[in-house]
Amino acid sequence: MDLKGGISMILDISEKDLLKKFTENSKNFIFLKALENADKKKKEDPNADYLSFFIHSFNQETKNQKLNLSLSSPILFGNQSNIENIDSNSSDSEIERFLRKKIESSIISTQNILRSRIDRFGIIQPNIQRIKNSNRILIELSGIKNIDRIKNILEKKAELHFLETYNFQEIISYFNAINKLYEKKHYGIKKSFIDLLNIPLIQSSNSVGLVHIKYKKIISDFLNSSEAINFLPYHLHNVKFLWGTKNLDNFFQLFAIKINDEGISSSLNGDMVTHAYKSFGPLNEMSINIKMNQEGTKKWKIFTEKNMGKSIAIVLDNLVYTVPVVQSVIPNGISQIYGHFSVQESNDLINVLNTGKLPTSVRIIQTNVIGPYLGNKSIQRGILSFFIALFFIFIWMFFYYSIPGLYADVILFFNIIFIFGILISMNTVLTFPGIAGIILTLAMSMDANILIYEQIKENIKNKVNRLTTSINNSYTLQGALSSIIDGQITTLLCGIILFYFGIGPIRGFATTLIIGIMVSMFTSICLGRLFLEWHLKKYKKISFRRKIFIFVLDNIQNVKYDFLSKRKWSYIISCILIISSILSFFLKGFNMGLDFVGGRSYVILFDRKIIPEKISEILSKTFIENGKPSFPRIQTFGDENQLKIVTKYKIWEENNQIDEIILKKMFFALKTYFPINFEDFKNIKKNKSLGILSMEKVGPVVAQDMIHKAFISIIVSLIGIFTYIFIRFKKWQFGLGAIISLIHDSIIVLGIFSFFHGKFPVLEIDQTFIAALLTIIGYSINDTVIVYDKIRKISKKTSFLMKETINQGICDSLTRTINTSLITLLVISIIFLFGGKILHSFMLALFIGISVGTYSSIFIAPSIIYDCFKQNIKK
Repeated sequence: MDLKGGISMILDISEKDLLKKFTENSKNFIFLKALENADKKKKEDPNADYLSFFIHSFNQETKNQKLNLSLSSPILFGNQSNIENIDSNSSDSEIERFLRKKIESSIISTQNILRSRIDRFGIIQPNIQRIKNSNRILIELSGIKNIDRIKNILEKKAELHFLETYNFQEIISYFNAINKLYEKKHYGIKKSFIDLLNIPLIQSSNSVGLVHIKYKKIISDFLNSSEAINFLPYHLHNVKFLWGTKNLDNFFQLFAIKINDEGISSSLNGDMVTHAYKSFGPLNEMSINIKMNQEGTKKWKIFTEKNMGKSIAIVLDNLVYTVPVVQSVIPNGISQIYGHFSVQESNDLINVLNTGKLPTSVRIIQTNVIGPYLGNKSIQRGILSFFIALFFIFIWMFFYYSIPGLYADVILFFNIIFIFGILISMNTVLTFPGIAGIILTLAMSMDANILIYEQIKENIKNKVNRLTTSINNSYTLQGALSSIIDGQITTLLCGIILFYFGIGPIRGFATTLIIGIMVSMFTSICLGRLFLEWHLKKYKKISFRRKIFIFVLDNIQNVKYDFLSKRKWSYIISCILIISSILSFFLKGFNMGLDFVGGRSYVILFDRKIIPEKISEILSKTFIENGKPSFPRIQTFGDENQLKIVTKYKIWEENNQIDEIILKKMFFALKTYFPINFEDFKNIKKNKSLGILSMEKVGPVVAQDMIHKAFISIIVSLIGIFTYIFIRFKKWQFGLGAIISLIHDSIIVLGIFSFFHGKFPVLEIDQTFIAALLTIIGYSINDTVIVYDKIRKISKKTSFLMKETINQGICDSLTRTINTSLITLLVISIIFLFGGKILHSFMLALFIGISVGTYSSIFIAPSIIYDCFKQNIKK
């Protein structure tokens, strides 16, 4: 999506609405109070089980009120529609099981209906997935041009009703009666209630008001208030006021709808519609034809017969589309909706009617919109960084290992083919983090070849009889294979945890990381050996180093340094860094990204160089909340005329129009910078020279959920790694050393991001940073495990003392550690420089983390093992 442009959304399926539906919209005050309590709990803790808390709250409320009311009551879940599953003797646990099944069924149904709507929209390769047994659905659509249209299609519940109406003469006496009540409520507007309805402008007796858009909410709130409802005369007891769907120059029609005593759900509704299609009249006017089933045909005939010569309302999702007058009885179950539709509007309406209504309401709680302009730049930068990274890896391996290095390059080429082949066969959408995952995987895949080549060189140095034997021994568990397996499994473990807890781009990164690790295991072990054996058969000899590197390599390989004697200095340096980091956490805090605080983010292109502080000051005068200015966080994003604006203004408001309102406020506040109209400013299209390039919205509930998942993913990865190392090395000291070094790396990386975020805004803690942190953990443990493996092998072969064994293990793994780290850091640097602004935070975290991780695998983890063993010996 981020390569072609498009939209990523998380939709929240309302469990509250589902529970209301299962009780047939019960008005019982205990039931409604329990729902309210469950809403509050969900807001506080996004991971709370809504249904469990609702049941607990319901029982608590009934106990407090001393009422003999159970969930199986006929006024709640024991109603007529659930009678086959629930009776008066049903226990709470039985009802909970039944409700869980119904909720699960509704979520699956919602996902399928949304998929059908998107398929009818004609989008290629949409990514639609449920987020791990939750009530949320992730939708990623690439190449979308009309964002508002797709959001409207997805959020539309498609609940269609045919209802009777009250005309203006039947309602006006009630309006006059509540006009004085309106004046008493003091809405801060000088106009009276009657004035706001603009009665002289009403052209048809079908509608009862014509209200300006800015007064819509005030009128709705007033008419739905308990005071206004209490004023209703008996003959209007079943009235419901609904708005028309059409915007008539910023005015909306108000209609008075007659609801059956049984409720709106019992009326003639969209469940009876079998097919919807469009047609054109003699004057080329467009209408939507609706064909009904047998039950609907009978009801429609009775309904039209009853309302001959009267107006009826055709209502979709509580919006009145048209109010036709019944001219004759309709016996064939076919009706028409006229609403002055455009071709696009009619197609979308037919789409949602034919795919069926959603079981419950859905709400978009997170959006990320990337325009084609940013998408094209991402493609160019992605391809450029990809080829530059490949070029340097190829050159490095060839010059370092000569002909075997060339074979490693060929293996890398096969790696790329296999990875892309698997991704294509899985129909995976390639994202920018996905490309980063591939590039990083390629650098790490070289590690397996380096380990094998270093083992072969060590065998040759130890004067193993034949070159063939040296190569064969290197491909055994006693050779390099155990190090490769241990290192790759621990990194794979981090990839799996990322995949399980991550969503969207993080999951894309994890997918490519997992596939890359598995592919590299196969290619380095199988293809690598095949190439070397073929070369030996044909040429009888092969060299694993170039003459220009011999002197440097020999010095590294032959180094005999007492690392453990300097461990106190390592501890001091690490303690200083850790204490400084922790102090920075408390004193300076973090630059928390949108993922963890919630809010809206916009990338905007101006026609000149812009000072971020000036724009922040202008917008703070517009973004006024609770009488206080809300200062957005603004930074240059890429070019000097491109800004990223992040604001928490009105993030808790759930009004569907709030996104549009904020965009308009922003546009008019910055209008002097944009010689374009609002539509051109907000629409995200190809080759855009001014205005919004991308948008992102993260609701506060989603942000809290992400913090929880980030914490859990790190804890789970640390426990998993400790367990694996403990099983593999059979000593808890190895596991403890690894975990302490990983915590050490994580704290220092977090400390650097905390300390320097004021000077470098790119140092942001978000989902991408957590992915980087888990990758660092995987990489660092890979380094540590390889040092451990060397120590274990030496301890089996020699009678060295523990200190000598650990020092020798570190020295023997130095060539591999330096080689792999340099390649990986080189690749990360290339992606940082050429990969675009979007990956700067991610790559910087990796660069710092891998540097610190290399240090800790040499100086910290082995030192902790030594001190732990030394304490045991003393005891």
